[in-house]
Amino acid sequence: MSALIRRNPFDELSSFWPRDLFARLGGTPLAMEWSPRCDVTESDDALVVHAELPGVEAKDMDVSIHEGVLTIRGEKRSERKEEAEGRSYSERFFGSFERRIALPATVDEDQIDASLKDGVLEVRLPKSAPAPPPEARKVEIKTA
Repeated sequence: MSALIRRNPFDELSSFWPRDLFARLGGTPLAMEWSPRCDVTESDDALVVHAELPGVEAKDMDVSIHEGVLTIRGEKRSERKEEAEGRSYSERFFGSFERRIALPATVDEDQIDASLKDGVLEVRLPKSAPAPPPEARKVEIKTA
């Protein structure tokens, strides 16, 4: 009696590419998740994050900050149907996404502002005023 062995079809494909290619892409092609592209720019007074989120509505995303990490997460839903000459074509995409960006300690977490326009999320993170250096203080020496 021979045993039926199920093999992952991507195992053979991986021999044609660098060993870590699928790992860099997030696993096998079937396991990849969509991740928005982000740009981070810095000026004297703020950090600005732009995330490309075409087709994602504000109600389907969440922007939060916790322990110095900005997190943008949500869900992208897309559906397309075409019918012509007695044939129909339908394509659907549903997937969650999450991007995390470590922030410098100089960001004022209470003044963050986010807006969505034309499929681009802009998160503005104003910088806080740097803390003044502590003043030197005299320490009394105790004697016994």
